[in-house]
Amino acid sequence: MPGAIISNATRIWELNVYWTLHSQCGVWDPKGRGVDIWECIRPHDSTSTTQPPNPMYWRYIARR
Repeated sequence: MPGAIISNATRIWELNVYWTLHSQCGVWDPKGRGVDIWECIRPHDSTSTTQPPNPMYWRYIARR
């Protein structure tokens, strides 16, 4: 995504965390052997139904 900046301190996605608008998280992809970076597009508390790649809460940015 043009213009997106990925922080070196991107937090790993986990349950029971409040995610603010534009906060980023990383999710390990064992098949691709990399970390997918997602940006929060709707503030929420994390549950198993709000985790990436849920498009109501997250936008894919890149892989690291």
